[in-house]
Amino acid sequence: MPPKKRHSGVTQSREPKPDADSASSPDKQDSPELSEKKHREKDATFVSLCKSLHVSDLVCDRAWALWKTVQESMDKVPGSQERLWGACLFVIVTDMDIGCFTVTQVLKAVSLNLKQFLVVVRQLDVNLDTISTKVNSALTRLEKKYDVMLALYQRFEKTCKNIFVLTPDGKERETTRTCWTMFLLSKGRALQMEDDLVISFQLLLCTLELFIKRCSPDQLQPLYQSAISKVQTPPTRTSRRSQSKAKSRPVEPEVDAQLLETLCKDNECNIEEVKNVYQTSFMAFLESVDLSRSTDFPQVNFINQQYEEHYLKSRDIDGRLFFDGDESVLPPKVEISQVERTPKKNQPDEDGPMIPPQTPIRAAMTSIKMLRGDLPPNGDQPSTALATYFKNCTVDPTQDVQKRLETLGQVFSQKFGEAVGPRCVVYGRQRFALGVRLYYKVMEAMLKSEEKRLSVQNFSKLLNDSTFHTSLLACSLEVVMATYEESSFKNGGSDQTGTNLCFPWILNVLSLAAFDFYKVIESFIKAEQTLSKDIIKHLETCENLIMERIAWRT
Repeated sequence: MPPKKRHSGVTQSREPKPDADSASSPDKQDSPELSEKKHREKDATFVSLCKSLHVSDLVCDRAWALWKTVQESMDKVPGSQERLWGACLFVIVTDMDIGCFTVTQVLKAVSLNLKQFLVVVRQLDVNLDTISTKVNSALTRLEKKYDVMLALYQRFEKTCKNIFVLTPDGKERETTRTCWTMFLLSKGRALQMEDDLVISFQLLLCTLELFIKRCSPDQLQPLYQSAISKVQTPPTRTSRRSQSKAKSRPVEPEVDAQLLETLCKDNECNIEEVKNVYQTSFMAFLESVDLSRSTDFPQVNFINQQYEEHYLKSRDIDGRLFFDGDESVLPPKVEISQVERTPKKNQPDEDGPMIPPQTPIRAAMTSIKMLRGDLPPNGDQPSTALATYFKNCTVDPTQDVQKRLETLGQVFSQKFGEAVGPRCVVYGRQRFALGVRLYYKVMEAMLKSEEKRLSVQNFSKLLNDSTFHTSLLACSLEVVMATYEESSFKNGGSDQTGTNLCFPWILNVLSLAAFDFYKVIESFIKAEQTLSKDIIKHLETCENLIMERIAWRT
């Protein structure tokens, strides 16, 4: 059987709440409730599972037919029948795009954690050709989203220990639970691409900032007490009088720059990027839940209810279960490696500085820091040396280069915003600005190398070639997005456009032929000596994808 494509993007349809409103779902329109009389020939336990997951007669019939096919194709059915039944039901409702149950509900019904469930569903594909591209997309998206959420929760748990003081009554537990739930809600509202690790982590820091500055100093560890006391003092009588005079104009809680800086420093995150996320996505989220003008703690019940609605509509994993240590979201024991918990030395026999554990978030933050550090600070314009190469051309390409960057910058930022989420165009501009700095840096290195090799300074033909510039820019942007974990092959990559930024998304956005992109990759890698092994491997994967299939499309 030929290998099948695994896609990470899938369109999510709305799932109704389990109440009267659920009659609006396509499934409920066919059959509001499963009729047991129609399914007497089926296994009673299977029918009971279908009933507990509120599926229609049609879904029940199709899932049973799929199960019979699975039985016939296997000499011996691995594992329990109930688990494979759950997999069959998931495949059918995903293919039919029907909102019967959430991922968490099916995990609970068949007593599996998410990773185990993914293995069971993919078993169907190993034994017979039953999994559609649509189901593959859903599985890959689900796995990536779970991996991101797990990484975020592990970092959240560790960060909270550095922030909050443990109390005998466990009051900090309630605070951190509400904080985590509010973060999940903000991520769901702000991002349609919820598997974006970096922007999600930046939103998490914004949420923590909001909660920290509402805590009394005795609830905080010394580092955060000092960070918050510089900007927050108890209201005086004068300030109370002033507030009463301006009741019609409530004070909006502005970002606490000192506190946010402490959080960013503690988590190796770029402060300017986090401020940007706070002022765009996070403030818009606070407005949407009517919390932007409040100086109180968000109401626990309100935040829970809002997130419950989001979770049911998305038919996804209930992220609150990470906080509870629920078995359905616990990672398999083999994945909880000692490496993530215990720092190691460079050499076993050497005394020296300890290397911090390399978690997914730390790896991403380190890569971003390295990328930014390797780029010239004022690199949004050609350097003096590069400007000289432009002037030495028979036809000076400077104006064309600038116009092209302006046009493509607008296109890239717009498409980035459409893919990632509302108000995310500004993050697209940030990525593009970094891409431009890398583009100029690599171009200069290429020209210096060619000048040394050919002993010429007039590169008019090359520098007036629009395809060369677009290809080099596309390669630079791909490196930036791979560094930010927005274009990644870790969970299979994708050929789909739309809400997935994985290669070849950049080719579609810049209207670039795959083979033209392919032609600059080797030169790019040679010219940019600071690329990490992971980024080089990413570009090589792009090369392989182009030669294996993308370049041969009509």
